[in-house]
Amino acid sequence: MKTNDNKNILLFLKNLKGRGVSKVYLNLAKAFNFYGYNTFIVIRENIIEFDTAGLNITVFEKDITQKVDNFIIEKKIDFIISNNVNFLENIKNLSQNNIYYTVHMLWSKRIFKNLRFKKLWQLKKEYKNKNVIAVSQAVKEDLLKKIKIKPKKIEVIYDIFDFDDIDIKSKEFLPKENNYILNIGAFSKEKNHKLLLKVYKDLNTDLDLFLIGKGKLENKIKNYAKKLGIAHKVKFLGFKTNPYPYIKNARLILLTSNDEALPGVAIEGLYLNTPVVSSDSKGIREILTNEFKKFISKNKSELIKNTKIALQNYPTINKNIIKQKFGFDIIQKYIHLMEKK
Repeated sequence: MKTNDNKNILLFLKNLKGRGVSKVYLNLAKAFNFYGYNTFIVIRENIIEFDTAGLNITVFEKDITQKVDNFIIEKKIDFIISNNVNFLENIKNLSQNNIYYTVHMLWSKRIFKNLRFKKLWQLKKEYKNKNVIAVSQAVKEDLLKKIKIKPKKIEVIYDIFDFDDIDIKSKEFLPKENNYILNIGAFSKEKNHKLLLKVYKDLNTDLDLFLIGKGKLENKIKNYAKKLGIAHKVKFLGFKTNPYPYIKNARLILLTSNDEALPGVAIEGLYLNTPVVSSDSKGIREILTNEFKKFISKNKSELIKNTKIALQNYPTINKNIIKQKFGFDIIQKYIHLMEKK
C-alpha cells in the first residue's frame, strides 16, 4: 500500500540489540515502508540481533552528529524519529520541528528510587521544547507529572507490532515441551525475577517455568532458583530471535515487572491466545483492559491467586481487537503528525 513515496524517514537509535525498543523501531520501519515512505535506520553501535532483511541499515560509530547531518542532505531526509536526543540536538540540516523523540520507559521510579537527580535534570533539559512521543498514557503522565518535562508537544502513540510476521514465526517449530509457564524479559531489577520465582514456588504447580532473555543478573537469578529449591523446574532458555512458538504454546505468561511502559510480551501473548497475568506495572493497564484487568495483580498473593484462576478459566481473547489496537495502522498517527508539518 502506498500513500506517499516522496517522504524520507530516518529512524535513529543506539543499536539493534535483542530488546523491545529495537523491535519497535524495526516494526516502525516496516510500517513506514508499507505505507510508501522511504525509511532508513541509523544505529551508532554495530550490534544487530534481529532479522533486518529488506531494511536499510547504516552504522555510524564515530563523528555521529556530523555524519547524520550529512546523511540528511544525501538522502533528503524529511523527518527523524529517535529515542536518543544527545546526538541530534545540534543537527543543522533539519529543524527540531521535524524530529520526534520516543520514550519507552517510566523514568520516575528509576530516578527517584536510585536518587539519580543528575538524570532528572538531564531529561528536563533534553526534552524541553521538543516533540515527544510517549508509547503509553502511563509514560506521558510520568513525564509530565513526575519528571515534569516541558516539551513543545507530547503525543501518545502505541508501539507497532508486525502481527503477520508473528503469525508466521509462531508456526516455525513446536517446543519439545508444552506444559509450562513463560516469562520473557531481560534479567534486570525492573523485571523483578525474584518475585517471579517466589510466586512460581508458591503456586506448587506441575508446570515448569521457562525464562527467555539474558542480562547481568542472570546468574543471581539462577542461584536464587537453587536457593528456593526449584532450579530443576526452572528452564533458562537464553535470548531467542524467535520467541513466538514458546509464547503460542505456553499455558500462561506470568509477568512480575516493577514498571513497564507498554509490555510487548503481553500484547504478543494475547494475540497468540495465551493467557497473561501481570503485576501492576502501569503500562499493563493499557493492555489488560475490560474483562482482563482483573488479572493485573497488586502483590504476590494476588499474582498467585490470579495465575491459578487464569490457568483454569481465562476470558476469550479476540485477537482482532489486539491487532486493531497495536497493528500497522498505528503508523497513521505518525503520518498525521508529519502531514501537519
